[in-house]
Amino acid sequence: MSHEALNPIHPSALPHLDPVFVRLYNEHVANTPAGPIDLSILRTKYSVLYSYGTGPAPACARIYDSQVPGHKGDLIPIRVYEPASPGPWPVHVDFHGGGWGLGDLDTEAHICKHICVKADVCVIDVDYRLVPEHAFPIGIQDSFAALQHIHAKGAEQFKIDPTRISLGGVSAGGNIALVCAHLARDAQIPLRLVAVGTPTIDDISKYQSASEAPWPSMQDMEHAPTLNWARLKWFDNLKWQSIAADGPTMETQMAAVKWYASALQAPDFTQLSKTIIYTAGCDPLRDEGEAYARKLIEGGNEVIQKRFAGVPHPFMHMDEYLWQAREFIDLTAEHIKTTLHQR
Repeated sequence: MSHEALNPIHPSALPHLDPVFVRLYNEHVANTPAGPIDLSILRTKYSVLYSYGTGPAPACARIYDSQVPGHKGDLIPIRVYEPASPGPWPVHVDFHGGGWGLGDLDTEAHICKHICVKADVCVIDVDYRLVPEHAFPIGIQDSFAALQHIHAKGAEQFKIDPTRISLGGVSAGGNIALVCAHLARDAQIPLRLVAVGTPTIDDISKYQSASEAPWPSMQDMEHAPTLNWARLKWFDNLKWQSIAADGPTMETQMAAVKWYASALQAPDFTQLSKTIIYTAGCDPLRDEGEAYARKLIEGGNEVIQKRFAGVPHPFMHMDEYLWQAREFIDLTAEHIKTTLHQR
């Protein structure tokens, strides 16, 4: 079976899906021939992959591109979204999804615009480097370096209030935000909130098949549309292939991975910022995201966890048609607004 999952919806997933999504998928995607896709071609299409379901986004007062230091000081691109209100603004830092090997500053642009306008905050979207050209965990390393710069220099460079920061992202970007919350706590960078959607959590390189994974959602949604087990493994292989096969370079890179391969293995779950985790009912990653939320609760943190039934992994990109996507965006923006505008 192709990892692309562009063929008609598998019978095992069909009864669990919202009929609105099923119609949308059947109209725009299901008849596309499935087959292996070159990574470079997939990258050119990724940010418009779900554009058939994306609604119009509100206009920000100003949008511009810039750069910040990433890992080891190398400059990486960012996109800044400014609200119409006078600064200094609270800031929401977004890390896009894409399985560590896809995605760019267009991937979550519509979500960034909604958050900027609805939450009245500056949004900074971080374009971290991708695998396999750069070794995992480059996405985490670049993103945390960007967060450090935004906290230290953002008041001057972006007219933001560095005491009012939130983090967010979807899929791999959700993982990055959750991991960066641990790193920020240890570096004494104050975060007010982390709000993520359908995050990747576990290290699935440990499992040869969906049946070996400890998460029922991996088996139940093995053949889910938009993200299935085969495609998860394809992304995971891409991540691990980025690390040298042997020698001292491999040892250095593996040492850098630490617990990042599975966020459930983080050494300390105490004193983390308020966290919101949204999962999707028809997503293989559903159960591991909810398990991570339970770990946060056990660590004594304030947590909101909500599952959106009837929708697959990237549902938040289909806000023109799916009420679940609109609610995801609106709830995320409302939580950011409420939390960051408290003095």
